Amino acid sequence: MKNLTQCLVLAFILFGISACGGGGSDAVKNEVVIPTPVVPPSVEKAILTFSNQTNASNLNAVHGHDVRQYLSMPMMYSAGVAVADYDNDGDLDLYFVSGNDGDNYLYQNQGDGTFTETASEAGVTIPGVRSSGPTFADIDGDGWLDLFVGAVDNDPYYLFHNNKDGTFTDITISAGVIIKAANSVSTTFGDIDNDGDLDMFISHWGNPFNADKSLEIVWRNDSENGVIKFVDVSTEWGMNELYLDQALDTSFVPSLSDIDNDGDIDLLLVSDFGKSKVLRNDGNKFTRTNVESINDQFGMGSAVGDIDNDGDMDWYVTSIHKKDNSSQAINLSASYTGNRLYINDGEGNFKNTALAKEVDDGGWAWAACIADFNNDGLNDIFHVNGWGQSGVDFTQYKDDISRLYLQQSDGTFVESAAAVKVNEAKQGRGISCNDIDRDGDIDIITSNNDSTATYFRNDLTEGHHYLIIQLKGQYPNSQALGAKIQVTSSTGLVQTKELRTDTNFVSMNAVEAHFGFAENNEPVDIVITWPNSTVSEFKQVTVDQLITFQE
Repeated sequence: MKNLTQCLVLAFILFGISACGGGGSDAVKNEVVIPTPVVPPSVEKAILTFSNQTNASNLNAVHGHDVRQYLSMPMMYSAGVAVADYDNDGDLDLYFVSGNDGDNYLYQNQGDGTFTETASEAGVTIPGVRSSGPTFADIDGDGWLDLFVGAVDNDPYYLFHNNKDGTFTDITISAGVIIKAANSVSTTFGDIDNDGDLDMFISHWGNPFNADKSLEIVWRNDSENGVIKFVDVSTEWGMNELYLDQALDTSFVPSLSDIDNDGDIDLLLVSDFGKSKVLRNDGNKFTRTNVESINDQFGMGSAVGDIDNDGDMDWYVTSIHKKDNSSQAINLSASYTGNRLYINDGEGNFKNTALAKEVDDGGWAWAACIADFNNDGLNDIFHVNGWGQSGVDFTQYKDDISRLYLQQSDGTFVESAAAVKVNEAKQGRGISCNDIDRDGDIDIITSNNDSTATYFRNDLTEGHHYLIIQLKGQYPNSQALGAKIQVTSSTGLVQTKELRTDTNFVSMNAVEAHFGFAENNEPVDIVITWPNSTVSEFKQVTVDQLITFQE
């Protein structure tokens, strides 16, 4: 409209000048051609769709079992993928576990859409082991990511130190990580005691509770002078007291988040059989809160993020929703009520809104992530599905497809997995949601039990803008885990992210924050609250880039 107005004013001026140039037959006649109005190009609404790039990218990770063995329940739920830049070359690499029927995989990102498998050269193949829940974290603050790999059914677990040359060294025993629980399912890292280094949290589904022994969930980092050391402080932090009403530890996923905005990291413990817990950090001990409001029936996957853009962290817990069954006389799932979306009131109190927001009916759900897949500034939810591969119970979920819930402007969600081509029907267990190809939108990696892994590339069309932020923290928390990033766009939209080793269920996302801005490409303002509570502000930062800030 501005261009059109300028053109018309110019035409009027030119016409006036020619009209005053003289009269009569001798007057020079100046023809004035009014230029065609310049119409700004229309901005088409971005279209979200995914394409399967597994084969094209040279990914051939397979999870499998020795077919001669009986499938235990831990064998059926284990799997996993971890995404991180282990070689510090700027792109994201992938580590998959394979089950006890092969070697684990480490895929080095070549930066051109393809991967090269390097597990053997790196020393992390772990052959013939029922591995689970791989997780990268910089445990000694040297700027290089180390690797923990759990296992089920009493198989060996491993803590690897990154040698900074593409290889890893097994330091499990020397670091004091001695685990007696049969299953180490999912793992995460964060600074629980505010001493600067990263502590470790491990879930142990199926571990019998005994008041006289440790639950082995909380491991304090006591590394010193370059010597890496972890100490089991679960009992010291009050975990045994919190389990007095349980005969069995059924925890699946430990998630860390400052849910009450008091400056320290709290523990959200997703657990099976109605035992999920909100554990507030009181400095040297956990206190259980939200006892009545946390009511998921079979908590399995976990995703933490600011769903409603109000500045605090909400919590999505996957579970099982009833589904018709034609192959059995009794439908065992008839009373199952599905996923939970716990909305935070800002003080760490949660209220389930899954039914109202239409994200409860997700079938048999496992790993989940909260991410803005269409770059519209609203967080969406994706999770993988499946069970019944033993052919005995719950076979109606054997081909249960994954779900993608896209958030609408009114806060509700629309299930869109089939519409955008991520409706995978495998035994989904782990996922990672990151910008793998560095084009500004969130891609999806799935790790499937007793099946092949999948890479879904996000092919979002142009029109929606983004910003990806990485942080470099001070020693020993080089990843700045626990930092909060607040981004304000010119429209007034405020988005808040926390930097965490997001543990979705036997899997993790890379530690970086992604923001979407829809059609708005104006510069944004950024406020970073670092783990030590210092604040940095950056004004008018250009969007559509990956940017790194140093503490």
